[in-house]
Amino acid sequence: MNGDPAGQDKQHAPAVLGKRQQGIEDRRRRLVKAASDLIAERDDGSFSMPELAERAGLSLATPYNLFGSKAAVLVQVFERLVRGFHRDTLWMAGLPASDRVLGVIDRLIVAYERQGRLFRNLWKALYGLDVSEHRQLNLSLSHQIVGPLVESLAADQLLPPDLPPVAIEITLVRIFDANFEQWAAQDWTPDYLRIQLRASFALVFLGLFDQHDRARLAAVIRETPADLS
Repeated sequence: MNGDPAGQDKQHAPAVLGKRQQGIEDRRRRLVKAASDLIAERDDGSFSMPELAERAGLSLATPYNLFGSKAAVLVQVFERLVRGFHRDTLWMAGLPASDRVLGVIDRLIVAYERQGRLFRNLWKALYGLDVSEHRQLNLSLSHQIVGPLVESLAADQLLPPDLPPVAIEITLVRIFDANFEQWAAQDWTPDYLRIQLRASFALVFLGLFDQHDRARLAAVIRETPADLS
């Protein structure tokens, strides 16, 4: 038996630290869940940090201590929703390039249909942030959705070798953000959003793929309704 209290403290320090970290992570999860609930309940996705703390059953200071700002909370809600796009990329393996592009959009729409109200209101909340809060986001959240697609195409050498993948990704992110801003503002149906995204992405990749994939993407563009606006 060690009679040195200091020695005993050192032996138990890792366990205490582990429990403390578990407590922090539990509070973070509760706040993200509470934020998701509040966003889904309100058409504009708005909530205050005091409201968030109350819904999570935590002190008023906790959201600020763990996240720092409302913008950071919204980022965590978004990341929680799109996390599967990072984990679930095996379905792209071996598929033609055009199938990957269109498949990402189709899978995204399915996910949005399951939690459409939450996604739409979250998008409104993100666009409702002021300029200073937007600066805290560091990079577009949409990179988390289009990034795996571009990485897959580049890894299998399905993109022109002289074209930086990051340039394609940035272009797709801008298209993605523009479409979702309109979707949130104008209450587009999922089918309408799918048509818009498929046509937009097809135009980007039309000149980048081989003949077979170009033909597939050209068909998508031709099938786009002439009165789409």
